[in-house]
Amino acid sequence: MHQCNNAREQSLDVNGNQVALRIWGDETGHPVLALHGWLDNAASFEHLAPYLKNCFVVAPDLAGHGRSSHRRGDSGYYLWEHADDINSLVECLGWKRFSVLGHSMGTGVASILAAMNKSIDSMIFIDGMGAPFTINEQDTVEHLKKSHRLMRLALRTRLHGFSAPDSVQFTSVEAAVSERRNSIDGTLSAEGARVLAMRDLLAVGDGYRWRHDPRLVLPEPMQLTEQQACDFLRQISCPLHVMLGRHGLFAGPEFDKRKKALPWASRVYWHNGGHHFHLDEPNVALIEQINAALAQSERGPLQRLVNE
Repeated sequence: MHQCNNAREQSLDVNGNQVALRIWGDETGHPVLALHGWLDNAASFEHLAPYLKNCFVVAPDLAGHGRSSHRRGDSGYYLWEHADDINSLVECLGWKRFSVLGHSMGTGVASILAAMNKSIDSMIFIDGMGAPFTINEQDTVEHLKKSHRLMRLALRTRLHGFSAPDSVQFTSVEAAVSERRNSIDGTLSAEGARVLAMRDLLAVGDGYRWRHDPRLVLPEPMQLTEQQACDFLRQISCPLHVMLGRHGLFAGPEFDKRKKALPWASRVYWHNGGHHFHLDEPNVALIEQINAALAQSERGPLQRLVNE
């Protein structure tokens, strides 16, 4: 499939941080907020956004990701902080009504955003069912202690990109693409990895390094419990369409664990592919389902449908 990609770039000050935006479509179209996953960036929607009909798609690089600025050292990258940023971004854009298209961690941000903003017409989740990383309630203290130890270790050893900002991490683009491809579930295509990597790479000296904040690879001291993640899913009141990969992160027990928390006005669709099936090869069925969800004029309740 080939489609003209007339994407453009913009940057806005949101809550004191510069947020980079990747934009597709005409401003007169239906506003769609596209939220990427963990360690990804706005390029996650590069192959999908051009096919969204009559839509004005705005994909931000979440704080610390891609080309957006990093948070201060005394702040973090909690899902609720991302959601607060996105809520402020919507205000900056002047949107009265809008839809949300989220992938992976972006669905977790979206589930919290739904508690902050009641102007959302519909939500579409791609291989995500809310907060991706949760802990057992009884593990809260140990998790905080472990997070603190890992941060001190990274700072002391200069691991995980905590080296000097002008030091080289990769001697070639191909080395960076290879590392990006091997993260998460290992199913990301070479082309998909390249699209994400090119937005996240910074040329330094005789090589390259990641733009994203290295703190992103370490666990946050406080994470949502599974119960809290499910609570945020249940409170979503707009129509919710969940698109999952048959070889993605929710193929199997993970789906069973979350499916009872989906609000009753939900539809679930399964597609061939892994975690990034929307980036690797957005098929006709996926595009048609998303366009139908965005074009839906009825605001009434949807009947739950799990399409295996």
